[in-house]
Amino acid sequence: MRIFGLILIALAGLVPLYWFVPLAGSRDAGALFSQYIGSLALILMGINQFLATRAPGLETVIGPLDRIYVLHKWLGVVAMVCLGLHDIIDAEMNGLRGGPLAGIAEDLGEISLYGLLVLVLASVITFIPYHLWKWSHRLIGIFFFLGAFHFFFIEKPFSSFDPLGLYICAFCLLGIVSYVWMSVVRPMAPRGYRYTVATVRHLGGLTEVILNPKGRGLRHKPGQFAFLSVGGSGLSEEHPFTLSGAPRDDGSLRFSIKDLGDYTRHLRRELSEGMEATVTGPYGRFSMPAGRDPQVWVGAGVGVTPFLAFAESLKARPTGPVKLYYCVRERDDIPYAIELERAAEEAGNLELVIVNSDEGVRLTPERIAADLGGDLSRAHVFFCGPSAMRKTLKSGLVLKGLRASRFHFEEFEMRTGIGLATLSAWLWDRSIYTIEKRREDRKQAAE
Repeated sequence: MRIFGLILIALAGLVPLYWFVPLAGSRDAGALFSQYIGSLALILMGINQFLATRAPGLETVIGPLDRIYVLHKWLGVVAMVCLGLHDIIDAEMNGLRGGPLAGIAEDLGEISLYGLLVLVLASVITFIPYHLWKWSHRLIGIFFFLGAFHFFFIEKPFSSFDPLGLYICAFCLLGIVSYVWMSVVRPMAPRGYRYTVATVRHLGGLTEVILNPKGRGLRHKPGQFAFLSVGGSGLSEEHPFTLSGAPRDDGSLRFSIKDLGDYTRHLRRELSEGMEATVTGPYGRFSMPAGRDPQVWVGAGVGVTPFLAFAESLKARPTGPVKLYYCVRERDDIPYAIELERAAEEAGNLELVIVNSDEGVRLTPERIAADLGGDLSRAHVFFCGPSAMRKTLKSGLVLKGLRASRFHFEEFEMRTGIGLATLSAWLWDRSIYTIEKRREDRKQAAE
């Protein structure tokens, strides 16, 4: 995530204080604070709607798209906290007279609050099926519009046409335009590059797809991902997948897709050669650095896909020594071992190490440090796999001398929760501990 983009978003939320603070001398402070945090929620939701458009330049200002998705989630959570506080803290002020639509605006504000609350909760409760979540997520823009209507016509100590009112209205307009673009305009005139499915192969739990361009194709860097949509058979919904091949002279693309959900299982059953596809992108900043510093690549399961593209590109892009750890659970679950071994032979500076957990082998920070001779100060580590494994490796390697900025990764899941499972487990453990403690106290008291 780029600090510059975070600062811009923070400033967008703080700027209204320039107008709100002078009002504090003549208005109830609690009610004024309630109106500020309600306005802040609208600003953050307007920005969030814009982030969802994947507009050109967003990755340059905010950061890679995978981080934008994480930011999108947390901005939504913060906005809902602000709305909740706005609802709890009375925002009414004496001496204000609303217009003819103030009463309707008040009622629509309540509808907006509870509608957004339900939809945001549905977004962070990850056991809700993806297709149901995505369908419900489209309704957020409607409730946001009701919230904007509430702000424009509700009683407040300033006019909607004052500088403060216009400032907040600008973010409301940004959010509404972004929502209309994503929900109405874009589906009518879809963007992207047109391809034909040339080859479909099933490799264990993976579906390998090779696409040939119809005209000018997408240009990408090894390690980037793109959104794939296939015409017909219920596969037209866009889904992001890593491009598992380096750029090729004929413009063809390769995806290696793991069966992880309803869509990918449906794709495995229905996808066939000759079908038409649309690819949008590329996205991401997960790419090899220039220079001769040693590199470590860690791919766990399907997380090896960006390193397939990395390995292909080594022939045209000389680098320092590279060690690839391909982490698998079973010996038979290594669909790209032969391809990677061939790439290692051709590149000369790539060493492939298969780490098979079924044989009791685990990849640890100690092993990586030992394989690099104990010197991690110059190394770059690239990781793609489960978040728990990533956190363990990163913390251990940093303690052993790796610079944190040289541990590169992408968020493996575009849709994540906010720790509700961890919180529930902690509350459960705490309640069990409390019950046992009370039983012990009663037992000691009886004795």
